[in-house]
Amino acid sequence: KGYQVLEATFIDKKGKEFSVRELKEKDIPSLLDMYRSFRPKGRFQGMPPLEMERCRTWINELVRNGINLIALRGDRIIGHAVLLPDEIKKDAEYMIFVAQDSRNMGVGSCLTKTALDITKKLGIKKLWLSVGAYNFIAIRLYRKFGFDFADKENNQEKVMVLFP
Repeated sequence: KGYQVLEATFIDKKGKEFSVRELKEKDIPSLLDMYRSFRPKGRFQGMPPLEMERCRTWINELVRNGINLIALRGDRIIGHAVLLPDEIKKDAEYMIFVAQDSRNMGVGSCLTKTALDITKKLGIKKLWLSVGAYNFIAIRLYRKFGFDFADKENNQEKVMVLFP
């Protein structure tokens, strides 16, 4: 596998405890619950999918092809991050979703830091992601970790890259 994710405990900006660890098969129903109430649903590139059966298929694809991390508060999943590595190119796509009631509290930062630690262990040379041009909260998070825009065009969708 090339990496190991130990469960780590963090304190959010409101003083509440949460943990980050790798997704396990038994977590998939809880992950579906997070996406069932996720807002805004399907707003950017159709993710997460609006219809629950399509969402289940999407999650199964992410589990099959990627490295999936979750943030938990108790037994409730409050965040999901995915690395989709390409071993030939030595790059990976990054995706992150944080439950609406857990945004702006440090959850996304902890998931991103954990994902970046994994990319280094795997020898990934380039990390990239797509973000909506007006998703300022996400863009601020990505910039905090060193991501920059790959192109300067004023599109609705922006590609950001990081060379860890």
